[in-house]
Amino acid sequence: MNFTLILTVIILCAGVGLGFFAGRKIAAIAAKKSSIDVKSSVKRIMPAAEFASLVYHYSSVISHSDALKLFKSDISLPFTEKKAIYTIDGTIKLGFDGSKIGIESHYSNIVINMPKMKILSHEIHPETFSLYDEKTSLFNRYSLKDANSIQVAHKAGKEENVNHDTGLFVQARQSAQRMFGSLLENIPGIKDKYEIVFEWEK
Repeated sequence: MNFTLILTVIILCAGVGLGFFAGRKIAAIAAKKSSIDVKSSVKRIMPAAEFASLVYHYSSVISHSDALKLFKSDISLPFTEKKAIYTIDGTIKLGFDGSKIGIESHYSNIVINMPKMKILSHEIHPETFSLYDEKTSLFNRYSLKDANSIQVAHKAGKEENVNHDTGLFVQARQSAQRMFGSLLENIPGIKDKYEIVFEWEK
């Protein structure tokens, strides 16, 4: 009788142990599956290619001056100086490479690792290139080649200025976060269970 009771207790303990172990295993698998589902759901929302989050339109005033040089030196020849003021419009798009987005799920947080924000494109509009004021000499006048060179130099200088404009990049990142944050919160189960965190590459 005692042997039967002891055997029953052992079987019950073994059953409880196996049930506890199986429960933990199932919970771990379910948590892993949930994490995978969250990542795949988020991945479907985020862009897989280049994405422009800020379009910056500008109008520039370009001041230019030049003079013919003596035998390629820094000495300007008299009566060869020319000056001009031009205006031109352009468009710069700031964005990122969506294929480099990383997604991590940590407990109640979904961390979106965003790639570096950069200039995706820069278009100057030649049709808006307009002469505002011009002074030339008899021996040194502005040509079509000069106009092209001025536009190319301005474009490079404008990109350098934008790359150092912290405010524009902050706006671009905030715009992307607002857009994708609202989309992610509409995924069933995301808003109530997770906090969405965006981390940007510097």
